[in-house]
Amino acid sequence: MTDVLSFPSSFEWGCATAAFQIEGGASEGGKLPSIWDDFCAQPGRIKDASDGLVACDHFHRFREDVALMADLGFHHYRFSIAWTRVVREDGSANPEGLDFYRRLLDELAQRGITPNATLFHWDLPSHLQRAHRGWLGRETAHRFADYAALVARELGDRLPRVATLNEPWCSAFLGHDIGVFAPGVQDRPSSLLAAHHLMLAHGLGLQAWRAERSGTQLGIVLNPELCDAASDAPQDVAAARMAELERNDVFLNPLFKREWPAEMLTQIGELAEQRRPGDIALCAQPLDFIGLNYYTRSIAQAPVSADEQRRGYRFVPPDPQRPDLTDIGWAICPQGLDRVVRNLVAQWPLPPIWITENGAADNAPVVKDVCDDRLRLGYLQSHLAQLSQMVASGLDIRGYYVWSLLDNFEWAHGYSQRFGIVHVDYATQRRTPKSSAHYLQQLLSSPTTP
Repeated sequence: MTDVLSFPSSFEWGCATAAFQIEGGASEGGKLPSIWDDFCAQPGRIKDASDGLVACDHFHRFREDVALMADLGFHHYRFSIAWTRVVREDGSANPEGLDFYRRLLDELAQRGITPNATLFHWDLPSHLQRAHRGWLGRETAHRFADYAALVARELGDRLPRVATLNEPWCSAFLGHDIGVFAPGVQDRPSSLLAAHHLMLAHGLGLQAWRAERSGTQLGIVLNPELCDAASDAPQDVAAARMAELERNDVFLNPLFKREWPAEMLTQIGELAEQRRPGDIALCAQPLDFIGLNYYTRSIAQAPVSADEQRRGYRFVPPDPQRPDLTDIGWAICPQGLDRVVRNLVAQWPLPPIWITENGAADNAPVVKDVCDDRLRLGYLQSHLAQLSQMVASGLDIRGYYVWSLLDNFEWAHGYSQRFGIVHVDYATQRRTPKSSAHYLQQLLSSPTTP
């Protein structure tokens, strides 16, 4: 498969993780609890009743994990910094938490791996949820800016590329509308207010970082929607459009100084009063890059239930008997990667693009020290073939980060779904590279790639 792929020599190949999903060390070094710690403690929230207190124990095993990245041939690593690890409740720096990331960055440098950091991957400090209602309070956006400035001062000289937020749609809508993510709120107008404050935090965070350091490449990571209508019926076509407006326009419009679509302004209702004049201009700070995460496509039809009516759409679940589903139940649709990127660049003046997450849930076991994750291998091969064609066509896509380096805590699914190219035995913390990891290792050593 590798001989049919062609990428420029400058193309970046990386792997990605997130702090809460892998670090553990939840009460070490002055780390504070996050809303995900609180969410995990609530009965019934997590599929297997698990938590992130230990996760992959990366806090203690980061040297082993960095060595693993290097052995597999990765020269770029996307990770998130835990706000709760580096900032005390009074807003001051936590030296022990910062030291962990300095040691991680030292290890990456020694192995020739360039860091790509994300400031917020959903693990909001619990005290901000209590004091300011989290993303429902405007003050949280300002506290994020303070956090961004602190990281810029303390670690910024080691971080060439930084994203403010990862997938703010998840924090806003899964966390405040559907309620399956922390903090577990179920209120449609609140989810839109949270979305606004998240984008305000992004803008204020970029301003704060640039005030400390002007040489960093700065951007944001989104998970855009590709939604097809279940039929040609006008109601289904309108539903698919609503799903894309929610996922795409609510976050991309503010990045480019555009107001939300009228449909979203209607849904936020009276809470629109908390959006202040000038906020959109604050959101629209210059971007050096944008990260796009892609896994699957959706199909929508006209809403039925009251909740669906409020959203304006309902998703059609894939037939579980279909052969092209990953183990989490998501359809495999490599051509969707091309479609969604072209859809976005046609509507917004995007900066250079990185594919910052792409991967599949494949729960293949380890048998005699081998994990033959054929589903994931096929998924990656098909998506990389699609990506190669996209880059060759002239789309300004400069890198690809596989999700994820390690099996890890998969949010509301707990440890029931495995997205890693490296198998983790959670009882022993043993790491076993899977067939997909060996495929990528071969790919990265190919003369057609860097």
